[in-house]
Amino acid sequence: MGLIRFAIIFFLVYFTISLFSRYVLPFVLRFFFRRMSDRVRRDYEKKMREKNKKEREGEVTIRYRPDNSKIITKDDGEYIDYEELDDK
Repeated sequence: MGLIRFAIIFFLVYFTISLFSRYVLPFVLRFFFRRMSDRVRRDYEKKMREKNKKEREGEVTIRYRPDNSKIITKDDGEYIDYEELDDK
C-alpha cells in the first residue's frame, strides 16, 4: 500500500510541476524580464536627460586647467603613443 501511495504522490507532484513549468512559468518570467527591461530603460533615459542638461549640442564649454597640471581626467580623451618616421 505504501508503494502505491508513494507512486501516486510522486506522479501528482511531477504532473503539477510540469504543468506549472509549461503554462505558468513563461508568464512569470516574461513579467519579470519586462519589468527589469522597463527599469533599465528608465534609468538609461534619466541618465541621458541629465547628460543632455549638462552639455547641449552646439554649446561651447571651456574648462580651465592650469598649465602645470599633469592630471588626465576621463573627459580629456585617449592618449595615443606614436613615433615619427622619416620618409627616406
